[in-house]
Parts: sequence; structure tokens; C-alpha cells
Amino acid sequence: MEKLEPVVLDISESILRNPDAIVSLLRIKQADTYTFQHSVAVGTLLISFCRSMKNRSSVEQIGIGGFLHDIGKMKVPEHILNKHGKLDELEFELMKLHVNYGREIAETIAGISTISLSIVAEHHERYDGSGYPLGLKGEEISLFGQMASIVDVYDAMTSTRVYHTSAEPTEVIKMLLESGGRQFNDKLVQYFIRTVGIYPIGSLVKLESGFLAVVIDQHHEDLLHPRVRIIFNIQTRCYIFPKDFDLSKPDNSHRIVSFENPARWGINPIRHMRF
Repeated sequence: MEKLEPVVLDISESILRNPDAIVSLLRIKQADTYTFQHSVAVGTLLISFCRSMKNRSSVEQIGIGGFLHDIGKMKVPEHILNKHGKLDELEFELMKLHVNYGREIAETIAGISTISLSIVAEHHERYDGSGYPLGLKGEEISLFGQMASIVDVYDAMTSTRVYHTSAEPTEVIKMLLESGGRQFNDKLVQYFIRTVGIYPIGSLVKLESGFLAVVIDQHHEDLLHPRVRIIFNIQTRCYIFPKDFDLSKPDNSHRIVSFENPARWGINPIRHMRF
């Protein structure tokens, strides 16, 4: 958990130093709860991503950019934003306008940086030129826009929406790897996977030994064997006193066999990440 403290500190500093940007973030919450939650998640992941790349000087600006990347959705009609089912061609064209709206809104925020603006403007661009709104390609997209495109897709696909259920993090990571060099910068995908791990912190996993556990830490040199906190006996369907295990240790007797949907078990993993 001590690895989370610098990220929390960076988030706090971003909020304190950019009050106008945070007011805009709160406006997103009033407009749409999911977009707000997604924006906070993207900002937080981008801060972790930036730190993992040792780019300490840009952490604050990239975090603000992540928090505000979807601010333009405040101008998208609610019936399109939360439509059950696939958008038709016209609706999708209207949805894509949120990037232009977002840039216009962000440019009015006092003190907004070029890094933050690039994230708002470029998070839907793709490395192979297949994105929007400008169809930028390769290094025409800023480093921070490239990073944001990866994070935005990862969080969107691992989140439940009115029009789709969440995908397992491992499935999304596989998709990112397969898209590396095409839709996404391959080197940045590799960095991002080292940031979130194969088993992201906070994930609920099933162990071969018959227990459920929450991932509480990772080993960047061994992503397949994180540290976990065992909390639940599957056979008795009862909570147990939490016990931490490092799955990378040679004498470890537990092995992850699958991700589990916390809703299926009525478990909130975050509650079990601290005693």
C-alpha cells in the first residue's frame, strides 16, 4: 500500500494547485456520474503511468488532463451518452464531437497546460491514424495523447456501462498487446502493463486452494505473481480473518486460477485492502 501514497500525494497536489480545473471536474459529476467516475480513474491511472516512466515533471499536468479528458461530454445529449445499445451512424458522429467541445471548454480554464490540453484533444487519436477527430498518426500525436488513448480504452473496457458489461483486465491487456504497433504505441503499451500489472491492485481473484483474495501489491519484475490478501473461503462461503501472501515466494502454496466478478460474491475489494 505504501506504493499508493505517492500517487495519492500527486492527486492531492494537482487538486490544490488547479482549483479551476477541479471545479470543471465537479461539473462533470453533475452532468453524468459514470463520466465523472471514468474521468477520476483515467486521471489516477495516468498519474501512475507517468510515474512508472520516471517522468516526474509532468505528473501534475497529465493528471489534470486525465481528470478533464471527457469534459466535452457535458454537451452531448443524455439520450446519446447513456443509450442502451449501439449508437447509429449519426449518433456516433454527435458523440465524437465531445472531443472538440472538450478542447473548447478546457481552453477557457485558467492555467491549463499544453500537456493537459493535448490529452483532452488527442485521447481518441490512434497510432495508425484510425482515430478522431483529426486522424493523427504516429508521432503526430503527442506522447501524452498516446498515453491517454491507452488508459482511456483500458478503463472504459474494464467498466460496466448501460450498453456493455465490463471485460476482465487480462482480456483488455491482451487486446492492448495485440493492438500494439497499430492502434497504440507498442512501447507505451508495455510501460502501461508494468504500471497496472497483469492482476491490477484491487482485483478479486480465485485461488487454486479454494479461497478468494484481493490483489494488494505487484512485483514489476514478476507480474504473474502479485501479493494478495485472502479474505473468503469458497467452500464454506464465509469470510475469514485476512491473511497476506506473496505469490512470488518459492514456498507459496497458492496459485491464481481466475479473476472473479466482485458483484457475484457481494464483495467490495477496496474495503479489504486495509485492515
